[in-house]
Amino acid sequence: MKSLTIYEFLDIIDNILGRFDCERDAIYNYFSKYHVYELLGEKFSQVSISTSDFTDIISKISEIDLYPYMIGTPILKIFNSRKVLPLIPLGNILAMFCKKTIRLNEKIINKLIYGNTVNINKKITFDRAIVVNKYGEFIAYVKVKRFENSTLIIPELDIGWYLRKGG
Repeated sequence: MKSLTIYEFLDIIDNILGRFDCERDAIYNYFSKYHVYELLGEKFSQVSISTSDFTDIISKISEIDLYPYMIGTPILKIFNSRKVLPLIPLGNILAMFCKKTIRLNEKIINKLIYGNTVNINKKITFDRAIVVNKYGEFIAYVKVKRFENSTLIIPELDIGWYLRKGG
């Protein structure tokens, strides 16, 4: 386990912040009140946040060969190729600070959270977005494909994923 500074963390998520056109100062302010940890794994690492500092506890239990699987709330998955995948809890945060969001009605959201691609009659000018409901709550990370008179919304990771995948 490795404790990350706010600057190390922002460096890791920089591409994600750019992809969704997020307010970097607001993101900095939001995460500066958290402790950020990277838990190293064999196939991938996870970054999590917590309001508590677990550094001393982790140090002590690692002396007896116990290594925690997770601390706090997982928000990122980092693969050995250094590809960074935002997780659903991060979407809840990004939805507050990013401009590339698509607000959809409940009928369309219900299709999306079952992993289905949906077609809408809106012109969206970006190729990736965060879908939110009418209350601004995170629903999904999506790819966007534009056509002449419609837009295809393709879910990459949505709030229904955990239920469909049995996790």
